Amino acid sequence: MKVTRYFQSCLLIEEKGARILIDPSGQEKDRLSEFGKLDAVFYTHEHGDHFDAGMARDFVEQGVAPVYANASTAKLIEASKTVVQDGKEYDISGMKIKCMELPHCLMVDGSTSVQNTGYLVDGKLFHPGDGAELAGLSVDTLAVPISGPDISLKDAYAFTMQVKAKQVIPIHYDFLGGNPDYLGSSLNKKGVKVHGLTIGDSIEL
Repeated sequence: MKVTRYFQSCLLIEEKGARILIDPSGQEKDRLSEFGKLDAVFYTHEHGDHFDAGMARDFVEQGVAPVYANASTAKLIEASKTVVQDGKEYDISGMKIKCMELPHCLMVDGSTSVQNTGYLVDGKLFHPGDGAELAGLSVDTLAVPISGPDISLKDAYAFTMQVKAKQVIPIHYDFLGGNPDYLGSSLNKKGVKVHGLTIGDSIEL
């Protein structure tokens, strides 16, 4: 499985000839040509650092790829889309994508936020959107948010331990700032590999 990281929480995932994109925000509008042929685009939630309604519409209307999103986010997309449901699995050109709802992190005032749906890709990699915990999941690779309204490096460490990940790809730190090296210094001691990818960098898992 090849994973390329883009702005904030955007990942391009390639496996067995299938190619999916998760959470391309408006920051990626100028990178559409870099993504190439896509089999699907998935959105975890509606916040602007994960989702752009116009871009989602363009993916569909320009024939780039079908779009998948939870009910809250799908309402904002003025184009054909698939509304995902918790526990449902989709076959995208042989790549299995399982939808798993988990709470969005709290906002700075302690209030709850929008519907948030994570995606388990081929049983190997989990992208949690802006979630910071999910009991009962065990996965080899976690795309882990390390910065947010109520997400810290401590939360990222705890999430990694909770899902028993063997390796992590830090995400969600381009907007508010964060340094994945600090996470690596702690997780490496636990035998967890930390792949701190800069924008446009890829890793073969």
